[in-house]
Amino acid sequence: MAQQSGNDLKAVMEKLLQAFEDEVDSELPHREVLDHIFRILKANKEKIISEPPEVGKKEKLPELLRSIGDALQQCKARSKQQQSESDKAKSKKMTMPSVSDCNPFKSRPSQLSVDPLLEQTIAILGDVPPPSPSPDQDAGEETVTEYYEWTTSYVDESRIYGWDKEANEVVDALVGKEGEDEDQVLFRTAGIAGIHGSGKTALAQKVFVHDRIKDAFPLRLWVCVGPPDHEDRFNLLYRMLDNLGLDTAKVEDIVDKADVVVKAATDEDKDKSRIGVLLFILYVTLYKTGYLIVFDDIRAYSDWYSNLTLQPPKDGEWYERLAYGLPKARKSAVLVTCRSEDGAGVMVRTGGVFHPPKLEGEEGWKLFHREYKEAKDKDKGEEEEEDKLYKELQEMKEEIIGKCLGLPVGIVQAAKGFAALEHEPEADAKDNAAADQAATSKDRTWTCN
Repeated sequence: MAQQSGNDLKAVMEKLLQAFEDEVDSELPHREVLDHIFRILKANKEKIISEPPEVGKKEKLPELLRSIGDALQQCKARSKQQQSESDKAKSKKMTMPSVSDCNPFKSRPSQLSVDPLLEQTIAILGDVPPPSPSPDQDAGEETVTEYYEWTTSYVDESRIYGWDKEANEVVDALVGKEGEDEDQVLFRTAGIAGIHGSGKTALAQKVFVHDRIKDAFPLRLWVCVGPPDHEDRFNLLYRMLDNLGLDTAKVEDIVDKADVVVKAATDEDKDKSRIGVLLFILYVTLYKTGYLIVFDDIRAYSDWYSNLTLQPPKDGEWYERLAYGLPKARKSAVLVTCRSEDGAGVMVRTGGVFHPPKLEGEEGWKLFHREYKEAKDKDKGEEEEEDKLYKELQEMKEEIIGKCLGLPVGIVQAAKGFAALEHEPEADAKDNAAADQAATSKDRTWTCN
């Protein structure tokens, strides 16, 4: 079999890395070991060409990459199987007249082992330790929590290019189409799904400040949920109540003195009861008026976030679902954003799930131009009389935007990267190349003598 080139191996690694990135929110078996393997692949992607492994190790690399790909597919299949079996178990549990908080279902032990793959990966490419926490970071706290950028409802609409049609479609889903009886449905839901950097938050912000939304809902609330490790339900509910104008100190006092909390037998039961009381307070507070709530960047696809259209139980526990704290008595709506389309569908149920369109053509170039100029001005301190590099980039704008796949985050990073470069005239570039070649030739002659 012909030996794969460095470029071929790099392409295979990029495809593998993207496949793993697509599962960032999935509960894959062997997640810790897979994270370790793909951390090594990511660190070695560029080195495959510049610093290829030793001949013996390089010959083993294609087979290793195939094995890693197969293992990832098996883990994905196992994850879906376990989720399906768990859903069936939960469905059966809900039909029982009396249930406990414990799910008796237990998945079968996994027979798949990826540990040997990790050992092979380290043997061929070397080990890459996890990022070290900063000195100010608490022990045990994951690095991701330090870099998470919390979103807000504030948006400068002049900095969002295009998407008017898509924003109007989401607004129609939340308010009702113009001309129809908008008050016919009291509670509506919608979701926005897409990969990281696709513009979910920007589209949601555009919807949040839309004139029809402002006219339809007297109360609008933006809630940034955050990644799974930020899933603190107490914190989420207290933030919502605080933004609604309640005194959280008094709320905490009411919660702690509630009979259902005082009489709870265990600490776990007390926490559940506290969540239930907080959801009841949220329900009473929101009941007074129509509202729109945006839950941005939900990544913990647990039952607590599912089916936001549910009414609170007449006989049952309020803590079980976020939906119970959202009254449906007046014209109201909820918009969620997340990376998983299936996750969004589970949350909004009959509501539509929308996707931010790609930024292409002139709209994409407007974003590139703005970010390039801002980065250039910041680096230089003053604007140059003529930017020759930018003129050359303009001639390649379709190719540049195409390479970014229409993703806003890709366009922004490309613009900042180009802005950091210094323009080298073509004639000077040829002279420099000739000089380098001459110097190399001279060195070789000297060495031979």
